[in-house]
Amino acid sequence: MICKRLALVALSSVAAACSGGAANVPVDNTTTGQDNTGYGMVGTPDADSTTKATEAPVFPEEAFRAQQPKEAAPRPFQLPKMQHFKLQKQIDVYLVENHDLPTITAELNFDGGSMTDPRSKVGLASVCMDLLSDGTKKLDKLAFEEALANTASTISSYAGRESQGVTLRTLSAHWDETFPLFVDTITTPGFRKDELERVVNRRNEQLKQTRATVPSVARRLVSNVAFGDRHPFGQLVTEKTLGKIQTRDCVRYHKSYIKPRGARLFVVGDMTKDQIEKAFAPLLAKWKGRGRHVARMPKPRPRNGRVFFVNIPNAKQSAILFLHFGPQRDADDFFANMMMAKILGGGFSSRINMNLREDKGYAYGAFGGFNYGKSFGLFFAASNVRTTDTVQSVVEIFNEIEALKSGKEPATTTELSREKNGAIRGLPGDFGTSQQSLGMYRDLVYYGLPLDYYNSYAENLLGVTEKAVAASAKTHLHPEKLHILVVGDANAPVIVREDGKDVPLMKDGKQVTLLDGLRDLLANGTIGKGKLVILDADGHVTKIK
Repeated sequence: MICKRLALVALSSVAAACSGGAANVPVDNTTTGQDNTGYGMVGTPDADSTTKATEAPVFPEEAFRAQQPKEAAPRPFQLPKMQHFKLQKQIDVYLVENHDLPTITAELNFDGGSMTDPRSKVGLASVCMDLLSDGTKKLDKLAFEEALANTASTISSYAGRESQGVTLRTLSAHWDETFPLFVDTITTPGFRKDELERVVNRRNEQLKQTRATVPSVARRLVSNVAFGDRHPFGQLVTEKTLGKIQTRDCVRYHKSYIKPRGARLFVVGDMTKDQIEKAFAPLLAKWKGRGRHVARMPKPRPRNGRVFFVNIPNAKQSAILFLHFGPQRDADDFFANMMMAKILGGGFSSRINMNLREDKGYAYGAFGGFNYGKSFGLFFAASNVRTTDTVQSVVEIFNEIEALKSGKEPATTTELSREKNGAIRGLPGDFGTSQQSLGMYRDLVYYGLPLDYYNSYAENLLGVTEKAVAASAKTHLHPEKLHILVVGDANAPVIVREDGKDVPLMKDGKQVTLLDGLRDLLANGTIGKGKLVILDADGHVTKIK
């Protein structure tokens, strides 16, 4: 799940974990002939349009313009109702009936995922679950996709870190035609050798691309740094581990983990309990068993070091990630933690973004917050910045974390009110589609939270006080424990902001480079003490050539 938001980093989110994004280097399009209007008007305008384009807009002097409009009262929001029942004492079903649209979204979810990958075959779960929906024993990939296309339906499969699933989306009128394909996908996948080769080859090409760009390298390494390279969550997929995966491994994986007992079925749309029970009865009459027990995750062992640097020669931007472990998703002070994280880095008006983007102009965006798994919480702050601004950006992000932690700059009433309103008013949008509703309820089950959790969501948010936010920051922000991952050009010159101007950072008559600037920050204790570790894009300790 960490890839849900970590992104880890996102983390993917970080995970998703940690987000990537476009290069954060402003581009001047004024002399390129590129259209900046958004209306496709490229070329030489006529004289009249030129005059209009250069005239300053004039706004009437109405009195109401002097005061910002007041917020309207929140509209009442009725949460989708959830039905929970079991299919023949095997599968837990979570059903949200919605008969307004003739669509059905369903997911059969199982324990497992990349946490089960053998160290010699990292990527096994992801590859095998990807292959699961690439045809059945009856239908090869092309015939399978053609059968789905005939009904405008989709069937897909995935493996996360701690769970995996098979998803179906169809029109209710085509349920009877699509459901048998869903059943065959789950029970009799094809696992053909040529399809495995295609999946592995595609992933090998993706690995090459990942190693070539700054944001993708940061996303690749964040979990490795946070959990350690011996932890299941810290293992890295490589061409070598992918090359060891064979079709018999996928057959064995499927038999071990894709079983009905203990599985979870989420259904949102034009469906009823009776229809579900009728559809699954023949399947459960012959499909039996419980998936292999998934061991509890070992304690993370973060890599030894303070700053981890990856050199990408000639990169025009750097990726920066701060991270340390924090509270879990079911913590009693979750809502205070949520508000604290949003104030620090949760949105456009957050402190980190306003500092790096609006005040300094170092980046297009900066963000931070908490990312969660079943058994851990991870704090992160991240940004993609201009390479020349990397050192001072690291300092600015660290200072923002320290200022909130220490109470030097506590959360204000305005900040807290803004984030409360944003979270409460944004809740209906999280249930805007059937896929979103399914994901929201799936997360509740994943984290072991009650199904009526969102009934008191607004009330719990409104109850968060500035004192609670201050306590959250003091308890859960740990600048002294931060791991800092930086990906960029080691030899890029460093500039600093002095009296509103960017000037070269000089030392002993020479302009300081990015790598030397990071070393100086550690030597001076500006971002805390610790070791600088140089890694390659696969997480191996290396040296700058």
